[in-house]
Amino acid sequence: MTSATPSPFEVGPIRKKRHSLLWRAILSVDALSVSLSPCSGAERLARYNAALEIDCPHDLHGEDVILVAGDEAYFQRYGASFIRSLALLRQSFFVHLHLFQPGPEVLAEVARLRRDYPDIALSLTIDPLTGLDLPRRLNIYYNAARFIAASELLDRGVARLLILDIDTLARRSPWERLAGLTCDVAFNFRPDKTKPWQKILANAVYYQGTPVARAFSQRFARALLKGLARNPAYHLDQIVPHYLLKSGRRFARDSVGALPDDLISLDYDPQASLWTAKGAHKRSERFLLEKARVDQMARPQTGLKRGA
Repeated sequence: MTSATPSPFEVGPIRKKRHSLLWRAILSVDALSVSLSPCSGAERLARYNAALEIDCPHDLHGEDVILVAGDEAYFQRYGASFIRSLALLRQSFFVHLHLFQPGPEVLAEVARLRRDYPDIALSLTIDPLTGLDLPRRLNIYYNAARFIAASELLDRGVARLLILDIDTLARRSPWERLAGLTCDVAFNFRPDKTKPWQKILANAVYYQGTPVARAFSQRFARALLKGLARNPAYHLDQIVPHYLLKSGRRFARDSVGALPDDLISLDYDPQASLWTAKGAHKRSERFLLEKARVDQMARPQTGLKRGA
């Protein structure tokens, strides 16, 4: 009897939650490199996009799209609940799922969600994990993937793109909170933090479908792919945009804004449009009760005309 080949990857909590001074310098240089040259990391991004399989039954041009990403376990644990929470709002939404190596059960669940909630226009990217140089800690890529995939959706001409954690629950439409934004790109800034990987909270990122936002999303994607190829020991999705904004101060000043305070809450603010949780808080009673309420109340509905 032969033993199974051990996986070269690790998935799970990272104990050392910081970047060394050397890593900070490397990522800062990568951010400057992609900002100065559109060729820096371009081959990696082209190879990445070519490996993806996109199932998009709806024309996304001119639409407001929400993008989330997850592996099989996260999709089954949180993704379907997120879709149901949007369905409970009795409005029309376009949602794009970026799923890592989804098996037949997950694809069948996506098909059921499409049937049960026709007002949620679901499109899908199947990520085979073959189009890039993966880090040993696979969840570092999982956290970064949605920001790499965003450039492809912007190239399809979406009007606005909101990138969220998949473990999010909608309590009201996020687009209502975002209606007043005039910037091209918006982040959830944390100016009180001192560490560069904490200055931006990556649970929500907003792109307007403008040439300026598309160019930034490509820089973000190329910088992430360069960093991932170096086998980082900690997450890149928050430190990389921080260095990109530092390397492009004029862009940051003219084109970047802050997300509304009441868009998304980690503290279950009843006024927030979206609730999400980090780490152990995903098992908190408040979050689990809201998730259970959503799963219980959500029912298949008669489709409304999208855009009505």
